[in-house]
Order: sequence, then structure tokens, then C-alpha cells
Amino acid sequence: MPWKKGNRLHLGSEREAPPEIRAIYGEIQQYLGTPFVSQLFQVYASYPRFLSAHWKMLRPVVDSGEFFRLAERLRADAYTRACNYFDIVNFCPQLESYHFSEGAKHELNQVIDLFNYLDPLLLLIAAAQQQAFDGVVGNGRAPQLPSQRSDFETRPVLVDEESAEPDPRRIFDEIKQTSGLPFVTQEIRALARWPDFLRVYWNFLHPLLASPIYSECSFGIQESAWSLVKELPGSIELPLEHMTSAGMSEDDIASVVRLTQAFNRGLSSALLNISIAKIGIMRSLSSNLKMACGS
Repeated sequence: MPWKKGNRLHLGSEREAPPEIRAIYGEIQQYLGTPFVSQLFQVYASYPRFLSAHWKMLRPVVDSGEFFRLAERLRADAYTRACNYFDIVNFCPQLESYHFSEGAKHELNQVIDLFNYLDPLLLLIAAAQQQAFDGVVGNGRAPQLPSQRSDFETRPVLVDEESAEPDPRRIFDEIKQTSGLPFVTQEIRALARWPDFLRVYWNFLHPLLASPIYSECSFGIQESAWSLVKELPGSIELPLEHMTSAGMSEDDIASVVRLTQAFNRGLSSALLNISIAKIGIMRSLSSNLKMACGS
């Protein structure tokens, strides 16, 4: 369900996390190949006993090649839906009017590549966790393939909501109102480093969000993730009784379940959105290549 206006959600920051949580954060970054910890795990860190049990359950799965191959299928599914159902513009002409340097374009492309890589991994994890509340999922077989993670070493600059310039802050507020989440996703905060691009991107994306086709695509991505979880290696299970025996209260368990459901919806949309950004940037690069070749 959407979060009520005024509600705040605690995120366990990397800097302020206690040693046991920092150790888990370090493993997550290592296994996923990313230079920061996503909001999914930061939210779970508000419930340390749950994060510990969750990561213990998922760690062998994340350390497999099968996990990354399934994420690639999910990434391709989102990309295909974005290509087939939306007339995505070339962002380059509008960016040129803002005098984007080649260095800025390169950094922007790296950030989009990072989240295009990460979002399907997180969506698979969230889908697996949601199903693991109710029973055993996975194919029951030991992993056969070594990890195929990428290694992103450059940490993106994430613009804080409180310190953002007026125009990005306005977009942040619109995004929260549209998504129903009480925070701005890391993708958007990273793209806000380039306010002109964020404006161009959001002006294109915003009208799409209210369309039935967008809803169908986002839900379709969520269903794809739900189905792919069955092919993950091992037996994945974290029943509610386990969390009770670990000392979690009923209210905390209910919150974790609700949050996981919200992240499944949110990550499905985030993956679709970053696919749209990826296509728009690729069309920009393709256009530049054609111009360079004189065609």
C-alpha cells in the first residue's frame, strides 16, 4: 500500500551502521560487485535480525552464476518492453542545448549502466524474499556456475533531498507523490547530479507513468521476476515462524513483509525506468556515431 504523507522510513546508512551490519554491507557489495549498498538492504538493516537471516539465506544464491544469468534475462525483458511499447526519444538534442561535455556524457552513461546492472539483481532478491515468506522456492539444486558479477568501482554521487537545488527538489517531490514512496530512489538521486538531464528525463517519463501500458509493463516485469525465482539454485526459505523465533515482534514482521512487497513494485518500475534512460542515451550515442561517420 502507498505510504501515508508524513511517514518517514529509516534507512540504515553505511557510515552509521554498527559493526555487524557493516560486515554484512561489505559482503553485499562484494557479492553484487557494486560500490555502495542499495536502499533495499538499508531498509532491511532497520531490522538487524531480519537482515542477518535474509543475507544468510540469499548469500549462496547471489554467489552463483545462475543468479546473474537470470538477472540478465530479467534485464532483457525490461529492455524489450521499453523498446516495444514506448516511443523513446533521443535525449541528445536537448542535452546539447545545455552544453553537456563529453566527460559528463561518459559519467552519466556509467551511472545508467550501473543501475541497469543492479536493479534486476535487486528485483530478483526482493521477489525471492517475498516468496520465501510463504514456503520454499528455488530449483533445489546446488549452484553449478561460478559468479558472473560485474565490478563497478566508481561510487555514484547521490544528491541529498535536503541539499538539492530547487528544480531537482521539485522533481524529487513529484516522484515521491507519483511512486507513493517516502524517499527518492538512488537512481534518481544519482541522475540529479546532472539537473538538466534529470529535467529532460523526467519530462519524458512523467506522462508515461499514468498510462495503462506503463502499468502493464511494470507489472509484467514483476511477474517475470516472480517466475524466474523458481529457477534460482538451492532451496530458499525464510518463514514467518523463523522470524518470530529469532525474536522479531509481530509488528516488525508485518513491516518487513509490507516493505518487501513495496520494493517488488518499486524495483519493477525502477528497472523499466532505467531501461528507458538506457535506450534514450544509446540513441544519443548512436546518433553521434552516425554523425561522426558522415552518414
